[in-house]
Amino acid sequence: MRSILKASAALLTTATLVLVAGCDGASEPGADHKAKTPTSKKSSASAPPRKSYDPPQKFAAQGAALPAAAGHGSVTAVGTVARPLPLVLHKTNAYIAAADRLQVVDTGTGKTTATVRPRHKPVEQPDAEVDAPVPTQDGQLMLVPFLVEFGGKGTTPSRVGIELDAVSTSTNKTVWTVDLDDLPGGGGEQDAQASVVAATKNTAVVSTYGGNAVTYGVDLESRKATWHKDHVGTAAVIGDTAVSITSKDSVRQQVIGLDINHDGKQIWSKLDGYELTAHPAGPGLIAITGKDYDSGDSLATVLKPNGSKAADLSGDQSELTCRYDDASVTVCQTEEPRTLALDIRTGKELWSLPEKGGTRVAPTVTAAWHGMVYGTTSNGTVVLDAKTGADRSTSPGAAPVAVNEYTGLALDQAEHHTLIAHPAVG
Repeated sequence: MRSILKASAALLTTATLVLVAGCDGASEPGADHKAKTPTSKKSSASAPPRKSYDPPQKFAAQGAALPAAAGHGSVTAVGTVARPLPLVLHKTNAYIAAADRLQVVDTGTGKTTATVRPRHKPVEQPDAEVDAPVPTQDGQLMLVPFLVEFGGKGTTPSRVGIELDAVSTSTNKTVWTVDLDDLPGGGGEQDAQASVVAATKNTAVVSTYGGNAVTYGVDLESRKATWHKDHVGTAAVIGDTAVSITSKDSVRQQVIGLDINHDGKQIWSKLDGYELTAHPAGPGLIAITGKDYDSGDSLATVLKPNGSKAADLSGDQSELTCRYDDASVTVCQTEEPRTLALDIRTGKELWSLPEKGGTRVAPTVTAAWHGMVYGTTSNGTVVLDAKTGADRSTSPGAAPVAVNEYTGLALDQAEHHTLIAHPAVG
């Protein structure tokens, strides 16, 4: 959902909030069993600490295969990543979301070290696309939403809602939950999906999509939903503004900004169009693509938190994908192809490829992190400087689709659908 979102109408009944502190029973070690696997103190002590590189520019050729859930709904049969992966890297772990669980996987071994399940019965969605969990800004919690069934009682039927779990990244156990009860449809929303769009210092923005659109603002200190918006699904949060696409009629759409600190109040509206999509482009930018309502021309623009344009990339292309390097640069790619970097504070273009005269080609970008851009050209894998666009490494060993200081996740070159965790080595 954070990659592409189209707004749809929804009807929301009053949300019931349930807070459970210290829900250790929702977590279980291992992928398929509840008993702890005994470990030898000797083997644990002998394991050398993993080296970190911030940012890495070289990866080992061999690595550990991750569980199939790491690419579920994202990796195609021909070996391409069609949508953001349902996982996030944190230190030496990969947190992999699924409709009914959160797996914690050691990227050094590929083994599942913990599994977190919701307290309530999850709605069965075997083919559902799932978004990645979202860490809080201090990195101490991983926020993951589950679409669950709240049981009926007496004359009250069961219904579908969201259970938001906060998982400790130190213990990998659920420490609190908030129940958002219930979604439209009185329990018939098996096609709905839920996403934590972003977590600011004080607020988690949770949104549903897929059949109905509702956005919640959850206060992280009080652990309560302080506001919600019917008929509004949120694509991204930039600054303190939640950006959504709403329908004005059966065709016309509009991009709107909501103030997440003031009850989700709408503060601006932009870009009358249709077939609009929104892609997060960092904490202060969002990329919008689609068609202009009046002219039918393609739209490709990057907006700031106040709704003003940071960059206008409109033209023949209708595709625009952007990746934030978790530092100061957002790297965007159009279908021409063209690759360009924007300063996240000003929206100013820093560099663009291909260069005039054909001296340098545009890479296909796979990831960006801490000042580095990772990708491929016809010459193989490459790492670029995010601020200058200069080549930093022409033989990094992998083109990761997700990266941190310990590992780079890349598609297996033989199987094409398995994600391999390649250790960072330089």
